[in-house]
Amino acid sequence: MRVAEAGVTRHTLTYRCPIMTTHGLITERRVLLLTLTDEDGHTGVGEAAPLDGFTPEGIDEAEVALLAWAAEDGDESLVDSPTARAAVDAALHDLAAAAAGVALHQYLNPDSPASLPVAALVVGDTPDLLAEAALAATTGGHRSLKLKVGALPISDDLERVAAVRRAIGPEPAIRLDANGAWSPEEAPGHLERLAGSDIQFIEEPVSGIPALANIMHVSPIPVAADESVRTPFDLDRLIATGAADLVVLKPSAIGGISVAAKWAARARSGGMAVVVTSLLESSVGIRAAAHLASAIDALDPAPGLATAGLLATDLGTPLLPEAGFLRLA
Repeated sequence: MRVAEAGVTRHTLTYRCPIMTTHGLITERRVLLLTLTDEDGHTGVGEAAPLDGFTPEGIDEAEVALLAWAAEDGDESLVDSPTARAAVDAALHDLAAAAAGVALHQYLNPDSPASLPVAALVVGDTPDLLAEAALAATTGGHRSLKLKVGALPISDDLERVAAVRRAIGPEPAIRLDANGAWSPEEAPGHLERLAGSDIQFIEEPVSGIPALANIMHVSPIPVAADESVRTPFDLDRLIATGAADLVVLKPSAIGGISVAAKWAARARSGGMAVVVTSLLESSVGIRAAAHLASAIDALDPAPGLATAGLLATDLGTPLLPEAGFLRLA
């Protein structure tokens, strides 16, 4: 396979409702689409989607890196931009799968399934609206929901989480994501109070591997590491200290699906479960992550990849769940 043409274009994603995180309110963001074409006319696409608080670079740095790579400056141009590396990695794999005439997940693993369950990210400005969105998600087939916490006082978060649990009943799983919002001193009490809503796990209740390791000893809720793990060294340190029960892998944030597959194998060998999630990017990035999740059998807990429905503007055909599952092609 030889790349005959490479194109880089900027796009703006907008969201149907603002997404509140402890890193700020997300209403829109700029991303880059990398399109590769081989000599036989096959195409492959990848997305670079920098996001404040999750990636070390911004859109300008990612664009410079991609343009340099497209000009055949070599992979050295991608060293400081994990989102650009993710775009190149996805586009090359997508191109190779297209040339082979198979779906990407089959190219990666011929025995992988063509559909996978996904967790829905539920948003709403009030407890009632949040509960309404949660009920709609579970009625639509989702068996796992994710709620953001930490941006509001704990009393508000308790009310919101309890409202969702009342609305959906005892069976669907609820996972939380605090994005490292709480201090090591306040987190244990918050987790103790939230545990009453039967929480599957919580992502980043505190920030940093040492703080996560301390929380693990007292948390009544399983703990997942996310933003605290940005490098292979971080992952090894996480495993060595037993600082989490699970690790969240965002291929778009850490350098692509190849990197995520290696990290998943390392985490599992260290006794940790793996959850593949999106970076709230477009369906181009979500699709690459979904094919990876299928290929490496990262299906339980359900991947956090039902986020295309949050977008008012998307790239390509939206990858939307059907009855709580993504169908891959």
